[in-house]
Amino acid sequence: MKIGMALPVQAAGVTRRDVLGFAERVERHGLDSIWSLDRLVYESLAPLPALAAAAAVTERVTIGTSILLANLWNPVLLAKEAATLQRLSEGRFILGMALGAREADFQAAGVSMKTRGRRFEETVALVRQAAAGQPIAHRGSVFQIEVGPVALPGTPVPPLWLGGFAEAAVRRAVRLGDGFLVGGRGPAYAREAVPLVRKLAAEAGRDLKTFPIAAGMYGHFDSNRDRAARTMADYIQAYYGRLIFDPPAGSIVGGVPEAVARIKEYAALDIDTLLIVPVARDPEQVDRLAEAVAAFRQTQ
Repeated sequence: MKIGMALPVQAAGVTRRDVLGFAERVERHGLDSIWSLDRLVYESLAPLPALAAAAAVTERVTIGTSILLANLWNPVLLAKEAATLQRLSEGRFILGMALGAREADFQAAGVSMKTRGRRFEETVALVRQAAAGQPIAHRGSVFQIEVGPVALPGTPVPPLWLGGFAEAAVRRAVRLGDGFLVGGRGPAYAREAVPLVRKLAAEAGRDLKTFPIAAGMYGHFDSNRDRAARTMADYIQAYYGRLIFDPPAGSIVGGVPEAVARIKEYAALDIDTLLIVPVARDPEQVDRLAEAVAAFRQTQ
C-alpha cells in the first residue's frame, strides 16, 4: 500500500512556506504522493495552483486532487489546466474528480445542481478528449463544443480517479474512471465502501488488478492525544458542519502508535493508496507521518 499526504490547503492561515514545506518533506521522506482537496465557498487555497507549486519543488512523488469538484468547471478549461499540470510535473499528475454536493458551491459557480450527474459524465469525456490534444467535437445535452485542440500533443492524459458516496455515484465512477477515491470518513466507512467499489467495478467489467482504489483519512499528530482529538473534532465540525466520525476511531489523533493502528486498518483492505489529510499547517506533521509509516513497514 502506497501512502501519501495532502497539502494543508484548508488549514487556517496556510502560507506559501507551509505548502512548500509539506511538499519538500513528502519527497524527502520517501512518501509516495501529495494531494489537494477542493472547496469553493470556503477560506482555502485552490487545488491546482497548490499542486503546481508542489510539482515545482519535487521530482519523484505523484501529485493529485482528492477530489476536484469537476462540475464547477468548464470542462475544456479544466482539461487545459490538467494537461498543463501533467506537462509541468512530467507525467506525475492524477486528476481525482467528483460531482460536488454543496449548494453554495454550485451557486457561486453559476452552475445548476439539477443536471450534475449528466454534466459530470460529459465533463469526464471532454476532459479526456481535450487533455489529449485532440480537436473537440462534443454534442451532449449539457455541452455542445466543437473547437480545435487546446492542449499540447504528446502529454499523457492524467489518470481520472473518480469518487462518490451514493451507490449511483459509485456506479458512475467505476464505469467512467481509471480508479476510485474513497472519502475520508474513517476505517469503519472504508470497510463498507471498498468492498462495494470492488463489487460494482467487477459488475462494470473493470479489471480489478488495474483499477486502483485509494482512500483518504484525516490526521493530526500531537504528543497530547486528547488535545489532538479536540483539534480534529473542531476542524471536522467546522468543515462539514457536523462530526462525520469519532476522531480517535476514525482518524489519526496522537502519535506514532495511534497512526500505525489506523494505517493497519486500511492495509487490511488491500487498497492501492492511503492519503492522510492534515488539519494543521505545520510541516512537521509530515515528519511524524514518515515516522509512523516507517514503524508500520517494520510490522509487515
